[in-house]
Amino acid sequence: MALDRKDFLLDDKGDLKIENGDFAVGDSNQQHVVHIFKSFQGEWKQNPLIGFGASRYLKKTTNKRQEFLRNLKLQLKFDSYENPEIDLTKGFDKIEVSI
Repeated sequence: MALDRKDFLLDDKGDLKIENGDFAVGDSNQQHVVHIFKSFQGEWKQNPLIGFGASRYLKKTTNKRQEFLRNLKLQLKFDSYENPEIDLTKGFDKIEVSI
């Protein structure tokens, strides 16, 4: 079941998105997934256990696919994203996550 989350939207640079002179609000699920994927544990004050730290995995020369998938699914589960579809067919640096 997909969550229906609304939040302030960010642009490609990570700044607040402005539409018609006001903050843009909309579906924020993908935005949340990206933030979890990029951040490290401890960066979110309200949820210190959330944070995947993708750069840590991308810098490794020997990534274990199962470990990567398990840890990412666990981090997404902390934010109530159950059973995400994670596509690694294009490699670790071109991951696609569908919630």
